[in-house]
Amino acid sequence: MTQKKKAIAAGAAAVMLAGAAGIVAAYFSAADDEPNLATVGEDTISIVESFDPPEQTHDPFRYRKLVKIKNTGSVPCYIRARLEFSDSDIQSYASFSADESDPPAEGSFYSADKSKENPYIEHLPNGWVYINERGDGDPTEGYYYYTSPVQPEKATDALISWVKMSYPEGAEIQAHDLYVYSESVQTIDPATGSAYDGWKAAWNSFAG
Repeated sequence: MTQKKKAIAAGAAAVMLAGAAGIVAAYFSAADDEPNLATVGEDTISIVESFDPPEQTHDPFRYRKLVKIKNTGSVPCYIRARLEFSDSDIQSYASFSADESDPPAEGSFYSADKSKENPYIEHLPNGWVYINERGDGDPTEGYYYYTSPVQPEKATDALISWVKMSYPEGAEIQAHDLYVYSESVQTIDPATGSAYDGWKAAWNSFAG
């Protein structure tokens, strides 16, 4: 495999009594203290999470899910991530906040559903951008991108810090999973030995 290959890490926290095997940690049991990690070449990353199972005693309710991605390799890299719910209906009820304080400010929550008005993708924390899914096959679409190089043993700023669930009147609180997928690419073009001209160039080169 070439040095251009990326590392892929996948982590998931199961919420609301949802249980599954493998990378999904069951609600009321653990918070994925040791995220799964697959490595290729010199790019290695891991998802670093703080996950507190919610007490669903009222609606709406919120739970802590602080997500960062750490460079565990030996070279600087650019990082991108996806956040995906196990059910599209769940996503329409959810909102995210990057406010790390406890409790977070109510005004810091924005819709996790990208099609809703005032979505989280328009209020990302510093350092993160989102490439919208236009449906034209562009392989850079649908990811959250960290725009600065991440040095070895360093981590990104938090992508999200809290999740809030707000169900429609009469709707039942549902079990769900929120998955975090992350990938990395080196900051140096292995074909030339020179640094890419920023994160977009690095990812476009990888995709091409």
